[in-house]
Amino acid sequence: MIRKAKKSEIKEIKNIVDLFEEMDSINETFSEDYFRRILKKGILLVAEIEDRIIGVCFGTYNIKEKWADLLGLVVKEKFSRKGIGSELVRKFEKIVKEKDIKTIDLYADKKQINLFRGLNYAQGRDYTAFRKKMN
Repeated sequence: MIRKAKKSEIKEIKNIVDLFEEMDSINETFSEDYFRRILKKGILLVAEIEDRIIGVCFGTYNIKEKWADLLGLVVKEKFSRKGIGSELVRKFEKIVKEKDIKTIDLYADKKQINLFRGLNYAQGRDYTAFRKKMN
């Protein structure tokens, strides 16, 4: 089942996102406060099976300028390749369409490219990601 997240699930959502290596993040990147702000002013969705969160999709939008950013999509490895990511994205799309949003932008890692192509997203410019950890 795909649904909007609850405030009481923020800690669990953060833990799922932090464990997902493809998010290219450190624990501080997506803090609990970050997810509270997304819950309040953006879109924060969860996929659940038997009352357990197995996937997360989150993003922001601007009604005035009619755009949305899908900022993160995570599905636990055990449940990947079962259509859950696609369901999360479709629910995100439904919500932004109801807000009369005209475009959704996102960045996909190599493992997600086929998922987004299958959902009719057109590839934009290519970028190469760099990271330098500051100790």
